[in-house]
Amino acid sequence: MTDRIDRLLASKDGVDSSLLAALDADDLADAMGRALARDDEHRVRALGILSLIDPTPLGPLAQVVGQLLAEPDPDPFTIAAALGQAAVMGPDAVPMVQAAAASGEPVIALAAWRTLQQVATSESLDALTQTAPPAGDVVGDQAAFALSVIAYRAGLSGFELTPADDSRIVAIPADEDEVFFIDTSTPTEEDFALLSRVPAGELYLVRPERQGMLAIECASERLLLCIDSDIQMGMPDTFLQGPSLAGVITTLAPLGTNYSVRYLVLTWPDGTGGFHVMLCQPNGVQAYYGHAGSDEISEGTATFGLFTVDRPGACPISLTPSVNSSGVTLGGDRMSMTETVTDRLEPEAAQ
Repeated sequence: MTDRIDRLLASKDGVDSSLLAALDADDLADAMGRALARDDEHRVRALGILSLIDPTPLGPLAQVVGQLLAEPDPDPFTIAAALGQAAVMGPDAVPMVQAAAASGEPVIALAAWRTLQQVATSESLDALTQTAPPAGDVVGDQAAFALSVIAYRAGLSGFELTPADDSRIVAIPADEDEVFFIDTSTPTEEDFALLSRVPAGELYLVRPERQGMLAIECASERLLLCIDSDIQMGMPDTFLQGPSLAGVITTLAPLGTNYSVRYLVLTWPDGTGGFHVMLCQPNGVQAYYGHAGSDEISEGTATFGLFTVDRPGACPISLTPSVNSSGVTLGGDRMSMTETVTDRLEPEAAQ
């Protein structure tokens, strides 16, 4: 065991980049050994260090993940952690992870499908569709969502999500006075620096446009709205042409050491000149929904309401995004309730 690996494993507030750069062959062998040792309490943390050292398909992380998957009686939670780290390899991880998606162990299969939705491309979609389990349980539902994400990323139809109707929408009550205000600003250089350290696979292969990035603060949370550069340059027209993984919303860790994806921003045409917008958690849970009708799109800008979808812990918001080729702005009341509620917004009576 080497001192440098010991120090990296003991770190609680991020990885010291200078220490990481100083690692030598002995350190690398130590990290690989710990990741493979069944009795090492730091093996999952060691996998994370390997992902930072060399994320290539021939690197130490890929070697260790391959060995772990080949174990005759693997620990499912260690395998799940390894599959999660494999996302740093990007699309090169697909063959390895795809095999694990067929595992009879739900923990392993679930982790595999979540990684596939991060990094798989349209080239794998047909094969994954044929091997995906039916929806109806946690693995099948995750697989169905993964197929949708992969298709949306490629702009392919046939895997569209179900829009949220009024019965699934929750709103801030008219007499509610306990609210947080949602503030926006231009991201700082520190934001950009932290985001630049996130591997493409962990950003779902979204390539953020720096000029259109938006920092969002609500209560103690800091988020970054990151729109894919290819999508942004044609907004909102790109939302009318087919499904898209328009971007991701990342959240800053409590210690301010890194950003990770909180929501996926998925859009698809409504067939009548408008488009749907759904913000989903990585587990497929629908969190926020908006619909821009054709009458809400004018002169290169679409403006629409964004609403909370009913779910455990749902927190209603009052927000009106506007999107164009310059990015996204947030208007309306820009409020969020301080407490979760279960009341739904009742549909208006037909006139």
